[in-house]
Amino acid sequence: MLFLSCNLNNERKTVSKADTLRYRYQHYILSSKEVVDNDGKKDTTYFKAVFPEFEQKEINDLIKRQFTANRQPDTQYNSIEQEAKAFIENYEDFVKMDEYPRAWYSEMHAKVLQNKPSFLSLSLELSDYTGGAHGNYNTLFYNYDPLKVDTIGLEKIIPVEKQQSLTKIAEVIFRKQEGLSTEQALDESYFFEDNRFHLNNNFTLTPKGLLFLYNVYEIKPYAAGITELMIPYEQIDSLMTEEGKHIRTQLRQNITTN
Repeated sequence: MLFLSCNLNNERKTVSKADTLRYRYQHYILSSKEVVDNDGKKDTTYFKAVFPEFEQKEINDLIKRQFTANRQPDTQYNSIEQEAKAFIENYEDFVKMDEYPRAWYSEMHAKVLQNKPSFLSLSLELSDYTGGAHGNYNTLFYNYDPLKVDTIGLEKIIPVEKQQSLTKIAEVIFRKQEGLSTEQALDESYFFEDNRFHLNNNFTLTPKGLLFLYNVYEIKPYAAGITELMIPYEQIDSLMTEEGKHIRTQLRQNITTN
């Protein structure tokens, strides 16, 4: 196996004046020793990861645990390195039995979206191919409270007892965005459970509003791609917790730190 793990050069680190936690992006690649030949083109399987490494160890540990737990809930991987090794080993076992072998790949790219005193958010873009007609891809959002070194769930932004009202507001925006009437059924073009609109848990906060993202196959066919749904703060101000309003204020300010 070929292994490469390195820091990005200093000039490529991402730390802006508005950031509160310092970090650098790290690259990790693990490749298989098995080389396949597809119509004269040689290729190999690889696992690639790009992710921010924070100076604060507690934040790093929290993020890495959540990445692994959410993406591989049925495994005992404790690190990206373990996941990469397992992916390569699975391929090398499979390729020996495959009459027409093709190279696999798995890529993850974690990006810092917001980095404020009370709010840290990341997106995790994933793509992979393990055979078949096409690969798969999705994007996951992760939200944290850097001061408490804890995750931020939707209930910390919108109380549970008010989330039904949030869903009603979101459905109006969704139907307008999709060109649907208020009474039009959702069963023909969408995969909502019981054909009723619902919000998922894949959300983050932006300067404009609360952003939800539905990945491929979640509510639409693969060809339709992802669906983003932005809910402006102005429409949900009365539903938000004080913590949510505090984060919203920080996102709308140009906070500078030394």
